[in-house]
Amino acid sequence: MLTLDLPTEPYWLDLPRGVRVEIRPVTTAVMAAAQAAAQRRLAALREADAAMDPDLARGLAFAFLAKALARHAVTAWEGIGDAAGKPLPLSPEAVERLMDLDEMASAFWERALLPIRTVAAEGNA
Repeated sequence: MLTLDLPTEPYWLDLPRGVRVEIRPVTTAVMAAAQAAAQRRLAALREADAAMDPDLARGLAFAFLAKALARHAVTAWEGIGDAAGKPLPLSPEAVERLMDLDEMASAFWERALLPIRTVAAEGNA
């Protein structure tokens, strides 16, 4: 029997360096939107550079997907400030800058997808 115990309401994720982000659940629609956005960005770069290194293309594909997922999922954050230490308002551009930090992107990806992987590991998928 399939157990549908995935989150249905926004919830908080703890990220490195005291950063917290509130995300909406990663549903099929949220993931599909992120994948479409990432594919468009990568396609535009490949069109501009047909000889793009394949390893770089794979790295960019993941980076674009993590950024797009964060843009579509993050609804609030804490622990993010500007150079003066003033809290930085949430914006798509600021979310992308956060995801430019590898430790943040990796932790966000791992923790945002954890509920889905947990269900799959239990044999529910």
